[in-house]
Amino acid sequence: MKKEDGVSRREFAKAAALTTGAIFVPAEIFAEQQKPEPTSASKPPETPPASTATKLSEASQAEADIAYETIVRKYGSRFSEEQKKDIKRLVNSQQAALDKLRAFSVTNGDQPATVLRFLPMTRLVAKPEVKR
Repeated sequence: MKKEDGVSRREFAKAAALTTGAIFVPAEIFAEQQKPEPTSASKPPETPPASTATKLSEASQAEADIAYETIVRKYGSRFSEEQKKDIKRLVNSQQAALDKLRAFSVTNGDQPATVLRFLPMTRLVAKPEVKR
């Protein structure tokens, strides 16, 4: 395969997945802005305490469990047990974000928050200089 100057499909997919995943990151993480403690090779990173785990309703927990089981069924052989625990935590936090999103009611008559406006082409294209 020949390497092109542009972005490969794989790089684009990674960037799209990271961008999409950033939506589900809790805002508290950005607000705190704490410096992480340096970790040594002998000391494993600490796991978050169980008290910070997200509390989900029964229906939401069932939906999160189904999502986790689907991931494990499709890709389970690729993950270690520690990675599976991390995936379970991520699925639960994503489910909490989905619950908040679904709680917001929207009707067909609601106007969009932003509107796409097109500018005239004269503003976008620089006029070439005319030599005389």
